Amino acid sequence: MWELIDFSSEICSFRREFKDELTQLTSPSSALDVFKLLQSSHMAASVPELTTVCALFLTLPVTVASAERSFSKLKLIKTYLRSTVAQDRLDGLSLLAIERDAAQKLDNDSIIIYLL
Repeated sequence: MWELIDFSSEICSFRREFKDELTQLTSPSSALDVFKLLQSSHMAASVPELTTVCALFLTLPVTVASAERSFSKLKLIKTYLRSTVAQDRLDGLSLLAIERDAAQKLDNDSIIIYLL
């Protein structure tokens, strides 16, 4: 409960201190705008919880999206080939599916010659 009071007081003091700067930003202000304002004004040390929340908010979607994409590709592969594929081949297929853009750039003929 005490942390919530500290966080809300940080938000109030930030809004009071940067009222003019926040009105000049595009409406509505994004978390990136707030984070840049905190960093440029060197006030991040004064409002550490607000700085931490902004940094977490800005990095969270990137992490979640890549993990979900990997798991959904693996689920598609396992559903299709569940009973006929060994673990080594499944690992290779999942890696190819996850890194599809890089795999499409490979020259298949040179890979086959290399394996022979």
